[in-house]
Amino acid sequence: MNKVLLVIQREYSTRVRKASFWVLTLLVPILMAALYAVPIILATRPLEHAHVLVVDDTGIFQGQFRSSRDITYHDAGSLDYAKRQLAEVDSLDAIVYIPARETTIPNDAFLYYRTDAPSMNIQSNVDSQLQEILRNRILLDVHGISPDDYQMLTSTRIKLRTKDIETGRDGFLGIKVAVGAILALLIFFAIFNFGSQVMRGVMEEKGNRIVEIIVCSVRPFQLMMGKVVGIGLVGLTQFALWILLSGIAVGALQASNSELFSQAQTEQITQIATKGAEATAQYEAALNAEPVPELIKGLASIDFGLLLLMFLFYFVFGYLLYATLFAAVGSLVDTETDSQQFSLPITVPLILVALLLPAMINQPSGALSVWLSMIPFTSPVAMLLRIPFGVPVWQVVLSALLLLATFPLCVWLAARIYRSGILRYGQKTTWRDLFRLFRTR
Repeated sequence: MNKVLLVIQREYSTRVRKASFWVLTLLVPILMAALYAVPIILATRPLEHAHVLVVDDTGIFQGQFRSSRDITYHDAGSLDYAKRQLAEVDSLDAIVYIPARETTIPNDAFLYYRTDAPSMNIQSNVDSQLQEILRNRILLDVHGISPDDYQMLTSTRIKLRTKDIETGRDGFLGIKVAVGAILALLIFFAIFNFGSQVMRGVMEEKGNRIVEIIVCSVRPFQLMMGKVVGIGLVGLTQFALWILLSGIAVGALQASNSELFSQAQTEQITQIATKGAEATAQYEAALNAEPVPELIKGLASIDFGLLLLMFLFYFVFGYLLYATLFAAVGSLVDTETDSQQFSLPITVPLILVALLLPAMINQPSGALSVWLSMIPFTSPVAMLLRIPFGVPVWQVVLSALLLLATFPLCVWLAARIYRSGILRYGQKTTWRDLFRLFRTR
């Protein structure tokens, strides 16, 4: 046991001391904080004010363009005059030209610019206003519907709520889908990444002939389990640091830029206010009553204590199951290229369950989802996707027991292959050689 602990300590300390470990550990929280803050910063960043001339030969759009804090529209008499102005006045950015056609309704418009192409903000604003003005004109002239009436009709919504008939609780299926999918993909990449590290570590020691010295004092099984457990502890350490540092980074951003984040909330109200006074009043009432109610209620409906416990369980035993098999593959080959024929059958279940995630999200309690959450090689990913939706206790217990029962079998199988293949050099291993090594005592 002491020798296994020494191998674990060596594997753990060797990888934790690497610069790549700390670069990745620090980079992920920074990226998480950036994903949270950058959209808000871009949304609240003041844009350079633009001036756009409008030339309308149809008469439909004359005086209908609404200026905003970022763009001011000016009506121009003719296209020739507007072109001269655009060439002479530096503060002008573009010309919107709507030519008259034989048909009553124009079917195209042009946005002229001088040297620099107009920003996407100008293009999207011009396009949306063209569509809105034309739509309002058709509604009023053809159907007798005013823009205010149309706004009231389109802003009316009925909310579909999902409820459990036994408990009466809301389902919040969209939030549960997001949480389940994130956890499933996270554990998929974790098992795949750290399992591959075990395989590469075994291949590296075998290629450098270091393993010949190590097995003189450590049994092959002890060496394999020490390597598997040590790298697994590195993964758990990295996960813990990611969670801790991400929380610190996001909290620091909010504390240091409180005015910016409050401005982003005000920005959202201002944008919605352009859609009508009634919609604004409804939004402000909901905002004052309970900020982001759906997200908070949806997250509160999930048992995160159970979710964290099951995540740790499925990560630990799912990783141990796959890592032992990856270690066995690493002992059979000398190069990364040769390992593909043996590692592919191991990774097929993981790849299959990742490809079937959309079907499982569509029916988290369907037969496919239930079977995949029971099979030990797919249950770490499939069960974590299902747990936020609520899984019967017997299914969770059965899935965990099957995984626990399969893990020792994989360890026994991998140990037999590992101890026979770790000192095998200079030979290209085939499947026939693999079965021969497995039978070797």
